[in-house]
Amino acid sequence: MARRLVSMKKILIVNSLYYPHVTGGAERSLQLLAEGLKRAGMEPVIVSTADREQIDFVNGIKVYYLKIPNMYWMRTAKQQPAYKKPLWHLIDSYNPFAVSKLTHIINSEKPDVIHTNNLAGFSVAVWKAARKSNVPIVHTIRDHYLLCPNSTMYRNDKNCSKQCLRCRMLSSPRKRYSGLVDAVVGVSRFILEKHRKRDYFPDAKIATHIYNPSDSADTPASDRNDSNVVTFGIIGLLAPIKGTEYLIRRFASMKNNPAKLKIFGRGITEAYEKMLIERYKSDNIEFMGFKKPEGIYCEIDVAIIPSLCDDAFSRIKIEAYSHGLPVIATSMGGVPETVDNGKTGYVFDPSLEGDLESKIDKFISDPGLARALSPACREKAEIFHIDKVVGRYTDVYSQVIR
Repeated sequence: MARRLVSMKKILIVNSLYYPHVTGGAERSLQLLAEGLKRAGMEPVIVSTADREQIDFVNGIKVYYLKIPNMYWMRTAKQQPAYKKPLWHLIDSYNPFAVSKLTHIINSEKPDVIHTNNLAGFSVAVWKAARKSNVPIVHTIRDHYLLCPNSTMYRNDKNCSKQCLRCRMLSSPRKRYSGLVDAVVGVSRFILEKHRKRDYFPDAKIATHIYNPSDSADTPASDRNDSNVVTFGIIGLLAPIKGTEYLIRRFASMKNNPAKLKIFGRGITEAYEKMLIERYKSDNIEFMGFKKPEGIYCEIDVAIIPSLCDDAFSRIKIEAYSHGLPVIATSMGGVPETVDNGKTGYVFDPSLEGDLESKIDKFISDPGLARALSPACREKAEIFHIDKVVGRYTDVYSQVIR
């Protein structure tokens, strides 16, 4: 059980989106943390953006859904005309309209700590509101938003080694106001150091990494059959930046390949998903559509994370480990940090021709390998246990409150 603070503390958690507006692993990780904090005796209060204002309760946790003035709500970005997007990003570099809304909530809730996360839609004006109210600020870095308006630092099919002029201009307020933050947490060492070496968070008294939590470390062994046919799975958004076609193309090109590849998730666009299905669907490549995690891991033996961009983290690893499954993971970004090569899976270099195929072949040539690695995967899952993650965060909160 997570450690309790001496007395109940109110934590105001700010994130771009919150349930039911879930677009990826960040929202799921944050919801797990908030609910874990509540079980540990604290009082989390959530503030997120939405297309209309309301106050609701999600699993007993108070949630403010705010409509922050801008050209459009961030979740509708794909449907917006191109001319609106530069204006949206310009306003989002520092959105003054967010200050008054956040200040009102801070004055009403009187939190002990403000814990900010993804800030797209709010902007770093949140930090200004917190500092005006003299409330300690903890920030968790979950992506590249503070460095890049697109949150990826990926352009023209490659990772950006440095910020372009546009990114430097739009992120200038983000860098400046990061000096208001008391403690900074990265969801990986990689993403923390990427910001620190660019002189973000210069006055943070605490700088550490805390991996995202798992909610299924006690998942029983699956009912996968004992067939010698190994089934691989790719899970999540189907997009070029995520390496979807990169993986499928290489899997399809492997000669005399008896294995199966199951693809779970939806395309970044309907057209992209349709193209993948028409081009690659076959007897051993199946497109499964969207499924909840509990319906995925019982169907596969190995999870593959083929991302081509520098992802800060990947929830797929911890979900796979929790189900006793090994992974084949990209060497990009923070993804490989928690892969023990040869014990919980294998890391491949996307820039090295044939490296992915060689890792896939390890499991094909030894159908019992996935099961042999399963105990180490379950053991690894323990470091992501929600109670341990909550304990790490409560330690950080305690230090900034002093």
